[in-house]
Amino acid sequence: MPSDLAITDSTTPPFSDKLIMFLMSLLSAAGMGNYATAAAASQRSDLAMNYERLSLEIGQYAKDGADIMISNEWLEQPPGTLDKEQLAKNKNQNS
Repeated sequence: MPSDLAITDSTTPPFSDKLIMFLMSLLSAAGMGNYATAAAASQRSDLAMNYERLSLEIGQYAKDGADIMISNEWLEQPPGTLDKEQLAKNKNQNS
């Protein structure tokens, strides 16, 4: 099979930047989980320290990715709780 079979002259990327950033953040989260599991299962303290260091480095990498997604407005704010203090103030004002 020739190696240039899938090469096209298109200048449009096949995948969006938003999709690639999402996949990289997903892989970063999975990598952090794998290192945490490996650190917990390891009986050697030197390896556990290396796993923790690598997990910290991946966390910093993931934060950079999240900052990129926020700056491009690709990351939405997740649902959160209501501001209880503001609700209480509004209730007292309406009473």
